Amino acid sequence: MQLHTIKKIVTFCCREKALASTGNRGVQIASDWLLAHVNDNTLDECTPREYILYACPTGPFLQQLEEFWIKSRMMCGWNGAHNYVPHITLVSFFKAPDECSLQLSKALKQVVDMTGALLDRPIKLELYVSQNFMGFFVAEDDANYLKRLALQYVKEVSNSTISLEPHVKSLHLTLAYQFPQNQFNALKSLVESLDASCASNWELRLYSRDPRLATKQVHKVVYPHSPHEIDELELRIGDYIYLNSDAVDNSSDGWAEGISWLTGSHGHLPVNYTERTAESDAWTLHRVVQLSKSITPSLSSAEEIDIDSEQSVEKYLRKTLRPCLDLSSINQHNQSNLQQQSTPLIEITPNSMSTPNANDIKVEPMAATAPKSDDTLSQHSADNSVSISSNRNRRIYIMRHGERVDFTFGTWIPYCFDEFNNYVRKDLNMPKTLPKRQYIPEGWQNDSPLTNIGLYQARLIGDALAEARVQIDHVYCSPAYRCIQTCTSALEGLKLIGKTHIKLEPGLFEWMAWYPEGVPDWLTKDELTEANFTIDHDYQPFMTISTLNEAIKETTEDFYTRNYQVLRKIIENTIGNIFIVAHATTLDTCTRQLIGEAPRNTNELRQVIHKIPYCSLANVEEIDGQWKLVEPDCLPVTHSKNPRFEWNALTAT
Repeated sequence: MQLHTIKKIVTFCCREKALASTGNRGVQIASDWLLAHVNDNTLDECTPREYILYACPTGPFLQQLEEFWIKSRMMCGWNGAHNYVPHITLVSFFKAPDECSLQLSKALKQVVDMTGALLDRPIKLELYVSQNFMGFFVAEDDANYLKRLALQYVKEVSNSTISLEPHVKSLHLTLAYQFPQNQFNALKSLVESLDASCASNWELRLYSRDPRLATKQVHKVVYPHSPHEIDELELRIGDYIYLNSDAVDNSSDGWAEGISWLTGSHGHLPVNYTERTAESDAWTLHRVVQLSKSITPSLSSAEEIDIDSEQSVEKYLRKTLRPCLDLSSINQHNQSNLQQQSTPLIEITPNSMSTPNANDIKVEPMAATAPKSDDTLSQHSADNSVSISSNRNRRIYIMRHGERVDFTFGTWIPYCFDEFNNYVRKDLNMPKTLPKRQYIPEGWQNDSPLTNIGLYQARLIGDALAEARVQIDHVYCSPAYRCIQTCTSALEGLKLIGKTHIKLEPGLFEWMAWYPEGVPDWLTKDELTEANFTIDHDYQPFMTISTLNEAIKETTEDFYTRNYQVLRKIIENTIGNIFIVAHATTLDTCTRQLIGEAPRNTNELRQVIHKIPYCSLANVEEIDGQWKLVEPDCLPVTHSKNPRFEWNALTAT
């Protein structure tokens, strides 16, 4: 729907707000924004956006700074600088009516054209480090040049409705502030490793933000979530959520109220489905103007902007907003509108780039082992891999399940089941078939299958464990279907199919606070056996499903205690090595108290699980009567995301 076709049903304020919020990129994207914000209760409010003018580095210096941003956050935690892209503020936040948005954008280009002088050398930056601030100050000559640009811009756009002032303080590029004092030395070391001599490429950027952002944290969605109650907020990959920091810090159940950047809607959401990101990621980029002679201007207007680092509004509106609008296609099962989602990226941190802190999982170095005579698993060792091992310390292997369909494809069920509830595959990474279960298709809503990549991930881990000659004596698994699939694929790699049976333990399931309606309708043992899974029908779990259902309101500490007590009972009732397949949380909740540490709080747990990607494997070993986390016997599996390919993109003109 074009903007001019809906102008009769929206106010002038709404139309201008849509254009300003999307950086004046045209009527189509503005109309898409309006339709997405149909449930935004602030849509009719004529609240001016807040604008800011930055000078931002590009090229090699920006690459240095981006690496510094990542390392400083991973090693020292979040500080105030992480809220923004690397920048020098030229004009601080000022408010302007939405109808002035295009004028503000054009004026920036005019100012640079009028001054005429572009940078032909690096901006001279002087490092400054104190106990509460670290950054680069701009040398006087270069600062005067930037201040003249800022002053001229202020003169061009100032009028009766816009009041702004150039940044009169010493111009600087902030590297860190509002950081814990105990991180000073680590940050100082990172800061001193930066080389500012290559700071030769710069550009002016005009951003704006929703005024509601001023007092909020910004979190990006890393896992999709479909509302189960009317007060819940739908989460889509690519969206950003505005959250009150107090609500995040004080949440007892991991839920908080937030506002969707994509739709403007309010609602409650599981905070662990998001992760904090820079506030500037949710800003609108209106204009980019080059300041350096050495760079050919590649971006001259908002319509041309396509820079990944900006996370600009158009990028996600095009990829994420469209499925929000074509709601009718869900009922029509339109194959061409299968929602595009990507596997959330999980950062894998090399040990050399991190330093221990209170929230990190403690890892003991793996004991040196004699070199193997060959790099393959002999038939003899395969035949005996389920025998009780007596020549080495007892070990427990805890593994997260593989890549799941719902997190990869988002809302998949309406597209993949016909009117007779027959499953229809819509992507090669989806399973060819699904097993029969009592409730179809709704049974899959909270009990997602693995993707084919997920099965392969698990098989790789199993193969690697077999090559390392790992002996497994007992196998336990969460009743979630994705975990059973992962366990089976890993056992195939270990060459243990038919030699051991999987014991389903409900007590290993993830935090019940995420399942307010109770445990999912898992496949029964008979249904799993019919689907050719080797399930131990005689096993009596340490926690029944009915007991687990009583834990709906369990706290984070209760959750840790539940998983730990189940693991303790497994240890006490078995001899030899144990293989457990469950969830991301399991790697920490089962081992935390086992190694003598206290349970984490909700925020600490949320930080840890974001570091545990699909098919992560944790090893604990009993050494002199004490259990310790040790380096796993096999390498991790790492790969990039692979978005959906639309062949008709090649036909675009």
